[in-house]
Amino acid sequence: MRPDRSDKLDPEHGAHTLKVWRGVVVGTFGDDVFVELGPRMQGVISRRKFEDAVAIGDEFDFTLRGLEEGLWSLSLAVQLDRSLVTWEKLEIGSLVQARAVRIAPGGLEMKIGPLHAFMPKSHTGLPRDMKIDALVGKNFTCEVIEVDSERARVTVSRKIVLQKERESEHQRLVDQLKIGEIVQGRVTRIEEYGAFVSFGKGMEGLVHVSNLCHERVEDPRAIVKIGQILDLKVLHIKHGGKRIALGLKQVGESPWLDIERTLFAGAIVKGVVTRVLDFGAFVSVRPGVEGLLPASEAGLRSEQTLSAAVHPGEALSVRVLSFDAARERLSLSLVHPNGQRIAAEEAENRASFDALAEESGGLELKRRLGDALQRAWGRRLA
Repeated sequence: MRPDRSDKLDPEHGAHTLKVWRGVVVGTFGDDVFVELGPRMQGVISRRKFEDAVAIGDEFDFTLRGLEEGLWSLSLAVQLDRSLVTWEKLEIGSLVQARAVRIAPGGLEMKIGPLHAFMPKSHTGLPRDMKIDALVGKNFTCEVIEVDSERARVTVSRKIVLQKERESEHQRLVDQLKIGEIVQGRVTRIEEYGAFVSFGKGMEGLVHVSNLCHERVEDPRAIVKIGQILDLKVLHIKHGGKRIALGLKQVGESPWLDIERTLFAGAIVKGVVTRVLDFGAFVSVRPGVEGLLPASEAGLRSEQTLSAAVHPGEALSVRVLSFDAARERLSLSLVHPNGQRIAAEEAENRASFDALAEESGGLELKRRLGDALQRAWGRRLA
């Protein structure tokens, strides 16, 4: 069931845009009138909003109020002089069509239909270096910001309307943004935790340091530069578009996909220790692929600490316990299943034997050489 569409704006959405959209009636159902606003953009409005009967093909001007279940909730665009007969009918927050008549002290004298109003210079919405006489003789939408019943004075603002229109247009663009979409943007700022990128029309996202590349990054400035143009993937959109996460490493193929094709549980591989913590050490086995060597799998002697057994930058041979390429999780061990520690050069020696066996074209030879190597290392470490 579609949410009730009353005359009040949805507090969650508010007035999404003050821009006027030309729409064509494409269907009706009960009290709902469905409108085509543009490619892949449809809206709905209550039949009661129209003074006369509507038919398919009729065209009207609308403003957008909020997005509900993929449909824009619509209002008929503000009409000139329809109901504003006396100033007493004006309310703070009302949107009106006004005409700038002449320059007045401190601002502009305005006309709302037959009514007189005033717009302070600070509410014209013009840049500071632009004279307000540029607005004289022009019509534009304003918001009523003051109604003084004693002085019969109405004050309006163009600045507030322009600000809401920019915000609503930004929200419309955010609503169209999809997770997983590839966008192109320009790096505008770099911090220790990542890079800010502007993209689209006035949108900005953060590429967290962990999403710059698959390898560990100490300084984002080593990966991206101010002004650099990047293709990025939208990772998530939070708080109505105020926080947009982008990813650079997600645009290319993940090195974990290659691991999934070439690695298997029990394999002995080369690695380099990148970090040592109390619970385990992180070991890089491929560019962009890092696994965890738990302290319990390091073959530590009694009362020996992990930091005393392995050190950052140290080259090791480690055994693959398990891996999950989809979650980018790799578990490693520094010991054989029988508890003997794996020698540092074992992975390299195994690779040499594998290459020799492939050149000889004999799978049986490869198996025998591998078994012999395993026995040799077992005797040496016994």
